[in-house]
Amino acid sequence: MHTLFKDEVIVLKRTFVGEKDVSLLVYTKKLGRESIFIQNGQLIKNLPYVYLTEFSWFYGVFYKVKDKLYINEIDRFQNIAIQLVKDYEKFLSGYNIINWIYRFAPHPDEKIFILLKKTLYYLATSKDVKTLELAFLLRLTYLNGELNISNLDINDKEKNFLSKIFKTPLSEIAKNSK
Repeated sequence: MHTLFKDEVIVLKRTFVGEKDVSLLVYTKKLGRESIFIQNGQLIKNLPYVYLTEFSWFYGVFYKVKDKLYINEIDRFQNIAIQLVKDYEKFLSGYNIINWIYRFAPHPDEKIFILLKKTLYYLATSKDVKTLELAFLLRLTYLNGELNISNLDINDKEKNFLSKIFKTPLSEIAKNSK
């Protein structure tokens, strides 16, 4: 027996398994990093699965059976992959961000989920991609309890620069030009 629950997920990786099956590696708001297996080209209510690509997020109804997560229904979705692949720098930054989530955030953390969602959202329109990527990495490191700028072995100018980036909202970083 399983219980249905609502959650929001961001797709980190999509892999085709055989001819009809799809495996998604996602970061969920409630559960952290999870795998979702979609068997035999399962039709998902309200969503063609072509939208289940990297750099997309969606709200849905899920259920878990024996530690496996399944999609029951998709309520809303947003995919920014098309905007990112038009610009190599944005795509590369998005890829780096997803890899950092995969490597450094296996645990459930709603703050990390929100950070990832906001960063991908602003990345699509950002004029300063590298600074946004650095801001994400600083915040992720901080949320993992591993960042103390004052203890870094760098000069004062670099410390001030990192502190300024850390304190500046992502929306402001995205608006600034290079």
